[in-house]
Amino acid sequence: MLRSTCALLTFIIVGSLSSTATASNCTPDHIADIPLHNDGLFLNAPVVLDGRQARFILDTGSEGSLIIPEAAAALHLTPDPTHATVIQGPNGRGQLAPNMLIRALSIGSIPLGQRSIPLGALPGLPILTPPIAGLMGVDLLRHFDIEFDVPHRRLILWRPALHDPKCTALPAWPEGYTTLNARREGTRLSLSFTLDGHKGVALIDSGARSHILSRHFAHGMGITDDILRQDQGGVTSGVDLNARWYHWHRFHALHLDEEKPGKGNPLWKDPVLTVSDMRDNVDMLLGADWFAQHDIWISLSTGHVWVR
Repeated sequence: MLRSTCALLTFIIVGSLSSTATASNCTPDHIADIPLHNDGLFLNAPVVLDGRQARFILDTGSEGSLIIPEAAAALHLTPDPTHATVIQGPNGRGQLAPNMLIRALSIGSIPLGQRSIPLGALPGLPILTPPIAGLMGVDLLRHFDIEFDVPHRRLILWRPALHDPKCTALPAWPEGYTTLNARREGTRLSLSFTLDGHKGVALIDSGARSHILSRHFAHGMGITDDILRQDQGGVTSGVDLNARWYHWHRFHALHLDEEKPGKGNPLWKDPVLTVSDMRDNVDMLLGADWFAQHDIWISLSTGHVWVR
């Protein structure tokens, strides 16, 4: 998770919008279909950085974007003397990182203009062609409704119908989807869940490769450290490069709470979740393994999440 000391530049092309709320103009406008890659649960999409092809991980759990040193060197990017960013990882320990100037950034064919993005490491990246150059956080994604259709390898960008208060936020889907119980966590979105009868809050985090449950929440369920030490696990690190322990623990049932019931939100039986320390003020990270099983529509501007 990234917190910037200065506001990042924002730029997006917005077409003309009518003020009359009709069935047609209350529907989100389709902007683009972009290839979406699932490389070992690293969800990534093509970007163009100063005319060169690359990929960015799509990270709905990060407030800001990031570019790795190898990409900055290959692109001969120059530091931005007017901006710096405090990068905080799962342990909450921050470090000040320099920002790099990207003169022209686009996702797919959608231009996002000039950007100032912090420099930071992303450990454990797969070797791909074109390579992963960084991650795209909520600061760049918030202008869109984002449809993650990982099973069909599509990232679909929509412009929400926000120009008329008579319009109700809905996806451009036929019936059969589920409206989840979402709320805002700053600029990000979270969902309420029930795990073995215990209520919690999960951050929607496409940048996490799995469901990560807070060790504190597990303790509240009666799962002690002595119990966790009997599970398999290891050591990992985030963008702050601070190591933390994790364990894989099997639970009985996980269900995301629904605002409107539907068919797109099945009960997850006998899930194995990663239990680790977390800095975010939530109980779980809802990671890429959830995205990989569903068609998920996230409206950052209206605070709604739908799944089918």
